[in-house]
Order: sequence, then structure tokens, then C-alpha cells
Amino acid sequence: MKRNNVINILASAKKIIEKKTDPADSDTEAAPNFEVLEKRSIQSLKSSRLPSWSQLKHLSHFLSNTEKKVLRIAGYLLAICFILLGVSFYWSHSILIASEGGTYTEGLVGSPNYINPLLAQYNDVDRDLSILLFNGLLRYDQQGSLVLDLADELHISADQKEYTFTIKSGVTWHDGEPLTVDDIIFTITSIQDPNWQSPYRLAFANVIVEKIDDHQLKIILSEPLANFLHSLTVGIIPEHLWISIPSSNVTLAELNKKPVGTGPFQFSSLTKDKNGSIRTIALTRNESYFEKTAYLETISFKFYGDYETGVQALRSNNIEGLNLLPKEYGDQLTKNKNLVFHHLSLPQYTAVFFNTQKNDLLKDKALRQGLTYAIDRQKIIDQSLNREGKIIDSPILPGYFGYTDETTKYEYNITLANELLDKTGWLKTDESNYRRKNGNDLTFTLTTVANPEYEKAIKIIKANWEAVGVKTNLAIIPKDKIKTDVIEPRNYEALLFGQIIKSDPYPFWHSSQIASPGVNLSVWAHQGIDDLLEQSRTQTNIEERAAKLVEFQKILTDNVPAIFLYNPVHLYPVTNKMQGINTQNIISPADRFNNITNWYIKTKRQFSWHKDSE
Repeated sequence: MKRNNVINILASAKKIIEKKTDPADSDTEAAPNFEVLEKRSIQSLKSSRLPSWSQLKHLSHFLSNTEKKVLRIAGYLLAICFILLGVSFYWSHSILIASEGGTYTEGLVGSPNYINPLLAQYNDVDRDLSILLFNGLLRYDQQGSLVLDLADELHISADQKEYTFTIKSGVTWHDGEPLTVDDIIFTITSIQDPNWQSPYRLAFANVIVEKIDDHQLKIILSEPLANFLHSLTVGIIPEHLWISIPSSNVTLAELNKKPVGTGPFQFSSLTKDKNGSIRTIALTRNESYFEKTAYLETISFKFYGDYETGVQALRSNNIEGLNLLPKEYGDQLTKNKNLVFHHLSLPQYTAVFFNTQKNDLLKDKALRQGLTYAIDRQKIIDQSLNREGKIIDSPILPGYFGYTDETTKYEYNITLANELLDKTGWLKTDESNYRRKNGNDLTFTLTTVANPEYEKAIKIIKANWEAVGVKTNLAIIPKDKIKTDVIEPRNYEALLFGQIIKSDPYPFWHSSQIASPGVNLSVWAHQGIDDLLEQSRTQTNIEERAAKLVEFQKILTDNVPAIFLYNPVHLYPVTNKMQGINTQNIISPADRFNNITNWYIKTKRQFSWHKDSE
């Protein structure tokens, strides 16, 4: 039936065309060959309701110009829809990933002296640069935990006296020379050489290092030291470059300014001002790095004399980041929408250290406890740290080995403070605003270094102590004199200061560290604490060692030779273009670069069937 209908339609069309066509008109387009068209159409008919391609290709003969135009537009729209659909599908099944490239410029307050890991301990700028240029046998990860670095394997003997290392193969120095076991042995013996004057010398004083073969070495201790592994994060230096430099001249070597290491970045260039001071240093990516190479192509550093100048440079976009920012400058940058403030936690505490040898009154435990209860620590955090800190009760901080919360707590309590101070015999009278005994006022001098954070804190403490009748004098010492004039000679009655305890409280609280260069700033001795700290250093059982540290904290906080105030949270402002920074706990300010190979600015898309959140 369908076939007869088609034949009838085509026959009628043929007759109409023949009547209207003038064969004499040469300009008239020839009529379609309906016999052929009829035959092809009939042959192409199928039982399907849908036309075949061979049928569709003749469609244009039956469409007007307007219909053809509409059909073309529809085709274009359909093509665009398919393209958009494809883009949408790819977008919904792809993720942004880091890509190589990009330059980052950071400001550092200070100037480089020795970009040498053996000499860099006392200069934050040197440490910042060294951590990017050098590697140790071990390193800290972004959570502050020890992990292998140049070492591929580590075996520790049962008595904790022998450390056998296998070093990674294929590691090269920035000049292309291979790293060898000899480089590590040379580094340790250089640290032990008194002519080098390395601050790490004490940590390696009783250490013997032996070469086993080209890939293994053994470090032997005279006695077990629980924290020795932390010393092995010190960077290794190249023997083939330093061997020719006399140890008495190492501080004069050009290698301290243009170093060669194994790190993820290598020295590229530096600029100096007319006085010869280094103004900028540029580091480039180490393409031969033994671990994953960095995404960033270049890191440049600009050096400033103070934070005020550095903050101004950051505000004017001359730099893209600034090393750990003091709290008082935070408000100046909070309105900068191009910055991200990373919060980093150091094993650092700020405390008031009582010098029991400088003022006999401070030997009274009840008096020290009364002074402790009188301090409003939350107010100090709110006003001097802009709430960027945490109240602490002991020198070992939450999250670090040996921490316990089973210590004596001294929450702000004016009533209890007054009761304890009354027990000492120093009483309030109508004759004076301060407590008196034998005609004298109860008076102390509180000393600190010139630092806006500390200066705000001691003013709050002064107000707290005077509120309970203790006359408080303040002494603010310039930064360049605090060490020589105050700390080393222990010339203070009470000192507000900060300390960083990496892993071992021994140097800070053992009686052998009372005199400089020890850092027992309370100048306080306790036989029980000495025994616990000595035992914890040599204890090989982790649980027993932790128990020693817990007991140490209980005794210390009960006797309160210092008032533990707070653990500051450090702000690290960096451009919001920078991604991949996920460090939280750091051991030193330089450790903010621990995961530098993961930092990136540039990105690219990668197809993924199972898309994760970006």
C-alpha cells in the first residue's frame, strides 16, 4: 500500500513539472529525472518508518530555501549542544591537579650570614635557606614527626648505642657529583672539630662514626641518648668541596654564600647593595632531586631589616609572603584579600622564670604559687597575642611526647592568690598599696626583651600582681643586649621569655644547665628532677621514658619555679595563589618549608571517572 502511494505521488509530480517546463528556455534549470528518482525511491523503501541515509541525501530537492536555512541553523545548534555536553561531561569528570611552573617571592627579616647547616642554628634566615638547599639523614615531615631523608634504611641496636644507616642511591649534589657515605662521615667529623665552632658539637661529642661500605655507615654512641635521632636532621655538606678549606677558615668560605647541597632547590644568584649586604637570593628547582621534584620553578628571597619594612613590602605586593609574623602586625594585613594566614604551632612556650638565686624571697614556694594564681593568662592571650595562642600548664605541650594533663593547674584565682601570699607573712596594710613585712614593700622586677608581644604581657602581669599587693617594676631590654647583659649572667629576678623545646627538656631544667651556655633560666635545682631527666635520656623503653617525663612535669609544676603562660600560634602570611601548604606542627620556623615540593601555583585538569572534591 505504501509503495503504491509513493508511485502515484511521483507520477503526479512528473506530469505537473512537464506541463510547466519550457524546453526552449536554456536558462531554466533542468527538471529532475523522475524516472530515476522514482526507481531509486521505490527500491530504497523499507518496512522501517524512519528514512535511510540514501533517502535523506535527496531531501534538499524537496526543501525551500527557508527550510534549508532553518535546517542548517538547527544543525549548528545541535553541534553546539553536543560540544557543550562534551565540555560539561569532561568538567564533571576531571579534577584540578598541580602543575610545574611559577615563581614565589618571600620576605625574610634579617640577613644571611652562613648558609651552611653546620653553622646556621643561631640565625633564622640561614636556617630557612639551608632547609631548602640541604638534606639530613632524617627530616621532619609536615606534622613534626621524624622520617627518613637521605637515609634509605635505619637499624638501631637493642642497647640504643649503634645506628646503622643505608643511604639512598642515585643522590647527587647540585654540581652533579654523587653523594657518598664519605660526605656524611666528613660532616659529622667537621661538627666535632672545635675549629668549625658548630653549635651541634655538643650533640655529637661522644659519637664515633664508621664506614661499613660505599652505601652503609654506623654511628656509635658511648651511652644511649633517647633524643639523638633529632640531631641527625642536620644537613650534610659535600666533602669534595669543603675538604680543601682549612677548618680555621670555614666561616670565610664563599660556599657559605653560594652553597652546594642536595636539596629540592639549588642556589642560582644573589644581589648586594652598595655596602656589600645581600639584598636578594634566588633559588631554582633541582631537576635532579632524588625525591619528587618541586612544582615551583623559582623561589626568591628579599631581606629586610625589620618587620615593619617587611610588612609594608607585603602590603605593596613587592613580596608574596613573609616569615612568621609577630602578632602586632597581623591587623595591618587582615584586610588584604590576596593573603592566606597559615597557623603554625611550634613546641614553644612563654613563661615567667623565677631566679631563685637573685632574690631570696622567690625561694618561698607559697609566694611563687600566689604570684602564679594572680595572673590572668587568658587576658594576656587576648590582648598581647590577638587570641592567637593557648594556655599551657607545663613545658611539654599537648601533642608532644611525654605530655600529661595530670599536673598542678593554676587557674586565675585572686582569692587563692591572696590567701597564699598572706601565708608568707607579707600582708596588706592601710599604710601602703603593697604588701609589707618588717617595714618593707613586697617588690620584684620583671624583665623581658623589647618585643611588642612581651611588653603587652608584662604590663598585664604588673597590673595583676599589684592588684594583690605586689609592687612590680618593669625592665625592657633591647634585643641586642638581652643575651649578653641579662640571660648569660642571669641578671634578673623574674624574666618573661620564650623557649623552644624540641624533644628533650634536659637542657632547660637539669641543674647542670643553670650556668650559661645552659638554659635553665629559673636557676633552680631539684635532685628528683635531675634523676628523672637523666633516666629519660638513657631509657630505651618508650613507655618508661614517657612515665619519667610525666613525673618530671608533676614535680616541676608543684614547685612552680616558673609560670607557664601560653603556647603562641604563629601566623605565616602567603599569597592566595600558593596552594599545597598543609604544614601545622613545626619544630623550628624553618620547618614551614618541610613540604615545599608540594607547594604549587599553576594547575591543570586531569580526567577522572571518580571525581573527588577539588
